[in-house]
Formats: sequence, structure tokens, C-alpha cells
Amino acid sequence: MDLLSAHHDISELELIERYQSNCDQKWLGELYTRYKPLVYGVCLKYLKNANQAEDATMDIYEHLSEKLKTHHVDNFKSWLYVVVKNHCFQKLRSKTKSLEKEKAANDMYSTTVFHPDSVNKEKLLKKLEKCTENLSQEQKNCITAFYYKSMSYQKIAQKYDLPWHTVRSHIQNGRRNLKKCMDNN
Repeated sequence: MDLLSAHHDISELELIERYQSNCDQKWLGELYTRYKPLVYGVCLKYLKNANQAEDATMDIYEHLSEKLKTHHVDNFKSWLYVVVKNHCFQKLRSKTKSLEKEKAANDMYSTTVFHPDSVNKEKLLKKLEKCTENLSQEQKNCITAFYYKSMSYQKIAQKYDLPWHTVRSHIQNGRRNLKKCMDNN
């Protein structure tokens, strides 16, 4: 007889208490086995991809092994459902953010904005100058220092007494604003 199936008569709360008292994976394994189909089903419902749902089901087991050490749980099924749902939402958010970042990176390094040799150079340079004037002073300073003076983020941060991440933000936002301006004019 399998050791895990020998514990089917133990309540959820007792399995949780046993796991919390000695962190023995067999107690968590027994508890999780009871709800694995539910976990997979919820993951599939939100992620809409069988492979991602399987991966998430395994991730959630690892997540539970940490979370259950410190959380007091009265109704495991309800608590687990919320944990699974939140995990799926987090996966979906990170996927969306990654797609947004990829699109933003493609926009920011667009050949029309930053490689004026590709089209009527003089006209584009005038348009770029005009658009640069429309930037906030902070963005203009950071963009000019980075692109025209070839300064690093760190040197720009020192020159303007700004945190590094603020310089990065000004440059990224400035590039995005330049792209919008260039596309609209």
C-alpha cells in the first residue's frame, strides 16, 4: 500500500498541522493529491493552455510548501482556490508585461526614429529636433546626454544628481514620446 494513500482518513486541518510541525513533504503531498485535479482545472480555466496549466500546477505545489509553513488556514479548499487564482493572474500579468515591454522596445529602437540614414535624413533630423524640444526638460537633458554626448546612465545620474533608475525612466519615456511625436508629425 502506498504511504500517501494510507493517510486518506486524516482531515485536511490535521495534515496542515502535521506539515507545519515538521515540514514533512508526505503530509503536504497527501493534502495536495486530494486537490490536484481542482488546481489543474483552475489553472486551465485561467491560463487556457494545457502545458502552462501543468507547469503552474507544479509551481503551486512548490509555492504551497513555503506558504503553508506560516499561514493559518481554516478552509483549505477555499484558500487553495484563491492561491491558485492569484498565481494564474500573476502569470498572466507577467506575460502581458513582457509582451508590452517587447513592443515598447521595438518601438523605442524603431529605425525611423533613431537611424535617420534610412529615409530623407535632413527632414527627419529637423522633425527630431522639433520633437526633442517638446520633451520635458528632464527627458531632454537625459536624451541629449545619452544619445548626443554618449554618456552612460551612471554619468548622467551624477551630472543631474538623479537616481540611476530615474535617468533610465527619463530616457525610456523620452524615446517613447519622441516616437509618438515623430509618428504624428
